[in-house]
Amino acid sequence: MISELSLATLVLSFIAPYFNILGIEASIKHPKYSTQMQSVPITIELSTSSFFNKYLLELWLITPFSTTLNHMFFIKSLNKKLIIESEIFSDVRGVHSVGPLHIESGFPLGLKVFQKVFENTKSEIVVFPTPLRVKNFPLSIDESFTLHGDKQSKRKGGHDEFVSVREYKKGDSPRHIHWPISAKKGELIVREYQDILSSNLIIILDLNEKYNVGSSKESTLEYAITIAASLAIYGLDEGYSVSLFGYGKEVIQLLDVQGSRNYTEVLEMLAYADNNGDKSYADAIEYYLRMQNRSGTLVLFDNGSGNVEKNMDNYSSKFSKVVLFDIEADSFKKDIFEKEFKTQNYLKYHKYILRKGCDIERMLS
Repeated sequence: MISELSLATLVLSFIAPYFNILGIEASIKHPKYSTQMQSVPITIELSTSSFFNKYLLELWLITPFSTTLNHMFFIKSLNKKLIIESEIFSDVRGVHSVGPLHIESGFPLGLKVFQKVFENTKSEIVVFPTPLRVKNFPLSIDESFTLHGDKQSKRKGGHDEFVSVREYKKGDSPRHIHWPISAKKGELIVREYQDILSSNLIIILDLNEKYNVGSSKESTLEYAITIAASLAIYGLDEGYSVSLFGYGKEVIQLLDVQGSRNYTEVLEMLAYADNNGDKSYADAIEYYLRMQNRSGTLVLFDNGSGNVEKNMDNYSSKFSKVVLFDIEADSFKKDIFEKEFKTQNYLKYHKYILRKGCDIERMLS
């Protein structure tokens, strides 16, 4: 009698978990886009066509957009339908495949665990980088040129573009007087110009896999992405025309974006940047320079190659200002965090030296 009872218990422990997940279906909803350091609302719906309740279930979701890669939801009982609403912190930038959901049951004895994978719950989420607040980062030589008609230019002529007319002010160049309109109005009217050389901001990322050191948020690429996002948004707010470029397996390219309304376009492009390329950074820069004949402010990164400054004379001859962020890759191999940074100002370019843990927001302000 005892042996028969033991056998029955053993059989039940192997069969019951299978029937406990039989007939369960699942679906999931979440936003397509999120931003680092924000919570993503997740809605999961479970249903069962079985007449009997389901008990003691573990529901697992793969969440690569979070440093906690897997999230588990414990379900005491499922009767017909259950809606689970949760929020998962998104702190890993990039384009991520979410799911699929899978459910596990070892009920009632836990001797055997059965699992069911819901392939229909695979999805994608794009996590934007979080731009830091930049108060006053000098992106041009004098930071005082006309941009879209709202700043006074100190560098007239040569490479400027006519944007509007206004009344003559003391100190204006006589060669900018618009004589036909002046004669018509009976007062001196001058042309206003936008300095094309100064109003372009070009940011080139190093997407070479070899020179991305560290992991997750604490990596050389993620520091470069944070800097790029922060300066790009600042540039848009200040009236710059912003261009982004990076040479990975897929080329990251965004040209001449203007206006604060285009934040999303810039941040989404940076979300897609991945360190999966094999082209050297120097080659990527040269490729961009051959492809696009633009001048202005050029932002470059050295993620540990040490080769960028070798070509600085060439870059400086083509741009009104060059800014180099030298990210010391060896520091990302250690558990030490260092907030401080260094600056070096040369005749032809400016250099920022930073390590793992750098206070980037303070550096950019």
